[in-house]
Amino acid sequence: MYTLRQWLAIILLGLYTTSTYAQLNISVDIQGISGVLADNARLFLSIEQQKNNTLLSEGRLQRLHNKATQEITRALQPFGYYRPVIHGSLNKNSEENWIAAYHIDPGPALPIVEVNFTLTGPIETDPEFQDFKKNLPLHKGDTLNHRLYDSIKNDLAKLAVERGYFNAHFVEHRIDINLERYQAHIHLHYDSGPRYRFGEIRLEQNILTSGLLHRYIPFERGDPYSLNKLLDLQQSLNDSDYFQSVEVSPMQPDANSNEVPVNIALTPRKHHRFSLGLGYGTDTGARTKVGWEVPRVNRRGHRFNTEARLTEVGFSVRAHYRVPVLNPRTDQIIYSSGVINEKTDTSDSTVRTIGASLNRSRAAWRESVSITYQQEKFVVGNDRGQSLLIMPGANWSRTWGRNFIYTLDGLRFDIGLRGASQQLASDTSFAQLQGGIKAITPLGSRNRIITHGRLGGTWTQAFHQLPSSVRFFAGGSQSVRGYSYQSLGPVDGSGVIVGGKNLMVGSIELEHSLSDKWGVAAFYDAGNAIDNIDDKLERGAGIGWRWRSPIGPVRFDLASAISRDGRPWRLHINIGPDL
Repeated sequence: MYTLRQWLAIILLGLYTTSTYAQLNISVDIQGISGVLADNARLFLSIEQQKNNTLLSEGRLQRLHNKATQEITRALQPFGYYRPVIHGSLNKNSEENWIAAYHIDPGPALPIVEVNFTLTGPIETDPEFQDFKKNLPLHKGDTLNHRLYDSIKNDLAKLAVERGYFNAHFVEHRIDINLERYQAHIHLHYDSGPRYRFGEIRLEQNILTSGLLHRYIPFERGDPYSLNKLLDLQQSLNDSDYFQSVEVSPMQPDANSNEVPVNIALTPRKHHRFSLGLGYGTDTGARTKVGWEVPRVNRRGHRFNTEARLTEVGFSVRAHYRVPVLNPRTDQIIYSSGVINEKTDTSDSTVRTIGASLNRSRAAWRESVSITYQQEKFVVGNDRGQSLLIMPGANWSRTWGRNFIYTLDGLRFDIGLRGASQQLASDTSFAQLQGGIKAITPLGSRNRIITHGRLGGTWTQAFHQLPSSVRFFAGGSQSVRGYSYQSLGPVDGSGVIVGGKNLMVGSIELEHSLSDKWGVAAFYDAGNAIDNIDDKLERGAGIGWRWRSPIGPVRFDLASAISRDGRPWRLHINIGPDL
């Protein structure tokens, strides 16, 4: 048991300890500098880092304050300020509240008077390093910045590894600082050593023929090593849709041969894939889709897919057999067949087709050259019958921009030509040209202007013998809003719409983002299917609601047919990417 004297001693010691280590409230005020300079100064200041320490005493606080000038001086040096003038004060404005204030004049920035940057070895003529040298972030006359200097060294070493200079090293890297003259000299000398080359390409797979697989590989043994080419190969094999997993691995460089072997390990996808989709669109009504795909029919990389669709305006069944050719990443021959039935307010047709097309890339352009055998039974106004057409055709398209699902700034252009001739076993002769353009332009940070237009023309001596599938109609969510799907075009003597020889449609829309997911729009459309250039164009205008859903942008448009009596309203719903 403690005696009374011992208890009194314990109580007094506790009171003394509590008083000694009472929490101090400290604020650190930095004036005269801002941004990264102020941020770095706070990182260096011990008084800033320890101000919330519950055991911080007044004596310790004073010692931390005394170190502040030296710490701030060091904090400014990486940014080229070596002559700062710092006035500091530490004041107590209440019992436990302290203010540490520092007014900082960073002084003159230390200028670089020389940048001596030397590359030796094969790296000297490498275009990537020539560009690197031209775009150095530090030059004569700039303020010395140690962070940028370190980034030059790190980026240089990284680029060397990416380009296969595995023995590259700095012969010299230093900064000479003369505080009397107040100037800096930078010296960098980088020697590449030999550039390594791609070595043996090892394939671990029994999925595709080696001939087809090698057409995916953008390099051969003996080519200069490039990490970007390996990443390109990895991406192209993933995008090919043949493989469940793709591993492209550079092996240990061989110092004797200066080669880097490459190992490619591939695992096949499942042989069959099935899909089911449900949806709704104002042009087609409720719709459902069932699909079956065989991603790899054989080791030559052939594919097969078929799809059946059922909508309120008809049905379709299509099948495609795809054969990779030339560059298998982008080029293929497609053999196709299908049946399409569509019944709208203006026409009723059933089309059966068999065709083949060569789809390929020409630089940034996509090209498709095709031949289609088509039988069609149709009714359009008073025109009805059956037609047989053998139609050669060609189409070219190009898209500019990024993120084609939701585009802030982009452009798409396409143009196509098709036709038929009685001299080539068709029932009638015609030629048809059509093209379209869509542009999306930002207006400020939350607005987009979306414009698009489409023109088409048909040359024929027997228009009434043309089936409905090669006539032009307008109206609908992808055409002139405010009018039903394919409800616009020239009429016959009974006032029934029979379609036109030509097409002219244009639209302008202003879209405003309310948040990351929602937006509103106002639009104006004009256009029609016409026979003559001076025929009337119908007009529609309205407002829309936009939702960036997980499956792509969804557009709800309420449009008025402003060129019609009474200006009736119509709701349009459309789902799909911007470009």
